[in-house]
Formats: sequence, C-alpha cells, structure tokens
Amino acid sequence: MKYATAAALCLISSTLTLAAPTTKRASFSGFIVPSVLKVHDINSNLNVASPHTSTIRTANGFETSTLYQIPIPAELSGKTCALVIHATSNDQIEGTGELDIFNNLFADLNDLPSGNQRNQQLARVAYDAATGFYDFDTVGFANPKIQSFPCPAGATLKWESVAVGTYDVNVIAQDFANVVGSAAPNGLSVGYY
Repeated sequence: MKYATAAALCLISSTLTLAAPTTKRASFSGFIVPSVLKVHDINSNLNVASPHTSTIRTANGFETSTLYQIPIPAELSGKTCALVIHATSNDQIEGTGELDIFNNLFADLNDLPSGNQRNQQLARVAYDAATGFYDFDTVGFANPKIQSFPCPAGATLKWESVAVGTYDVNVIAQDFANVVGSAAPNGLSVGYY
C-alpha cells in the first residue's frame, strides 16, 4: 500500500508540473504591453498591424503567427520579469490552446512589412479556461526562458507567438496601456516584480 500511495503521489506531482502557473501572478507590481503588434501571414509572408493576437493554424493550411515589440522601461532595472498572457470569454480560444513563444531578430517591427525573422524558442504555454491565463507547459518545453528572468531594462523584447497543434485558434484582444498593480491586462504582457 505504501508503494501504491508513493507512486500515486509521484504521478500527481508530475501531472501538476505539466502546466505551471504563470510566475507569481499575485505578486506582480505592474505589466508592460507591446508598443507594436502585427499578425504574420505564414502563407503570404506579409505582416499587418493588429489590435489583437491572431495566432491560428487550421486543417486547410491557413496559418498566422503574431509578432510583438515590447520596450522595457529603464526604471525596471533590478526587477524580475515574466511573460503573461491573459484572455477573457470575449476572446476566441479553440483547439489545443497552446502557443510556442520565440524571440525574433527584426530591428524594428514598425519597419517590417514582411517576414518574421524567428530565432530561438523561449517557452510553450497552454490556456487554462478556469483562470483565463496561459500557463507555462514545462513538459512540452522544459526550462522556459521567460517564466522568470531579469528585466532587460532599457531594451526592447521582440517576440512571436506560434500555434502548436494541427488546429489552433488563439485570437485575443490586446490592451495597449501599461498597468501598475497586480491586475493583468488582456493579451500578451510582461509582468514585473
């Protein structure tokens, strides 16, 4: 019986690490939102400014990713940052609800009419309908680099969200005003504490 209980506890423990909650949600003192957001059409290679994340992959070959440019203020020096993605019932999440997050090599998203210049994968996140947040999937992508990292004060983050499953719809309205306090804005942001 002891061995069965220990095995069950190990199984429960490994299951709980599948979708680790976004880092210390309640302790965030603010959030930085993208200054520029563009939807990248995988088939045409064109980028179009957008007020929402639109990361989609469908069975008929339609696919988009979303590009983000996020300037981190110099006054965040010495703080810790983390990726936060929040959605509401007004947003459209279908399929696996998973996103891979990459960094990108473009100089300025404002000047990028086509292409995405995808570089290195930083994390995989999965939508939790019960909380409205995308949680880090540490099984699908161990050691996410943006779950907790020193805020790159004075620098600009350049990220891309990419669909994971064969059918995924992640259309999330983006708030474009930085937030002071622990209430996360809708869409993608960088929380800090």
